[in-house]
Amino acid sequence: MEKAFRINRGLEPGQYRLEEVFADVRACDALCSLFADPHEVDRIIERTQVFVADRPGEMFVDNDDGSITVGLMHLRTASDAVLYLDIIHELCHVKQHLEGRDLYDREKPYVDRETEIEAYLVTVQEARRIGLTDEAITNYLRVSWITPEEHRRLVRRMGVAGEIRDCLPQPEAG
Repeated sequence: MEKAFRINRGLEPGQYRLEEVFADVRACDALCSLFADPHEVDRIIERTQVFVADRPGEMFVDNDDGSITVGLMHLRTASDAVLYLDIIHELCHVKQHLEGRDLYDREKPYVDRETEIEAYLVTVQEARRIGLTDEAITNYLRVSWITPEEHRRLVRRMGVAGEIRDCLPQPEAG
């Protein structure tokens, strides 16, 4: 886990700068591989707004403005590792948004969208770098809005070998 990665879990619902929620996000090694240079990292961090919302769900990027929404309970209760990987995943989507890509292409299932595959590849690589086991990564890839078969497909596509347990699908978040 990133030693400098601090999370402000006590925030109330509202709008925040990225660093107000995820202090020291600039120190995340994964950003070096995700963005072209330190100036792009600075630009993304400065312009990305985070909305803490009192709603169910984890995190997602708004396809219209590139802001990130995080569910209040997710912010308060998810592990540091999950929140760290989530913000890396969502920052990948912020970059994709700035490139003009459609983050929510409904023509394809969630696990087959190019934007999700790309974001999960970055996230899985970072999960391995910080020492997560394949079983922990498999658990991280289990999101409530995909079917057990889609979870299996995502795990295989990511090259992860953890044990797969079925989960019940829920409405998609992001």
